[in-house]
Amino acid sequence: MDKKPHKKKRLTRDYLIRATYSYLQRFATTEKNLRDVLDRKVRRRLMLSGEEENSDSLYDEAQTWIEEIVTRAVEQNLVNDRSFAAAKSASLNRNGNSRRTISHKLQAKGVAPTVVDEVLHDLAEEMDDLDLDYVAAVKYLRKRRFGAFSLRHDGGDIIEKELASLCRAGFSYQMALKVLKMPRDELEEVMYQAGS
Repeated sequence: MDKKPHKKKRLTRDYLIRATYSYLQRFATTEKNLRDVLDRKVRRRLMLSGEEENSDSLYDEAQTWIEEIVTRAVEQNLVNDRSFAAAKSASLNRNGNSRRTISHKLQAKGVAPTVVDEVLHDLAEEMDDLDLDYVAAVKYLRKRRFGAFSLRHDGGDIIEKELASLCRAGFSYQMALKVLKMPRDELEEVMYQAGS
């Protein structure tokens, strides 16, 4: 059985526009991440196009297209770093991520540090009197079945592996000790107050 030769796929502005809308239908993203995604698509398409002799000039032209496309997506509010950061930080917090971890993950996606600080401040205000990291640490315990949620021990012991895991997850040593020493009913009360 003979394989058909691959059809050469040209890199065009229309291709990048279609790829952008297809991506945005499936994922929320930041300006930086959208640029990175489109840049990878450009590189991949140039490899498949067979236009090695023009690849440098075509790549430079594609960078101009990417800037225009990203600018248009921002103007149409299809890409909004602040909205992305607010939704992502709330989701990460619900999953038991520390303030530090949330900050690192958002900045890795290209969200400006000032926007990250604003979003985390807003998220902390939503929690009223509860500390953002305190609630996240309790959620982390429940998710990982550590401390009083443990099935392996009675929860009264401080297990070094659990303590180390909490610290690696971005929680301070004092916070990790505090939540690991708490009885289950107090942990559940924190979860109730946080609305989880």
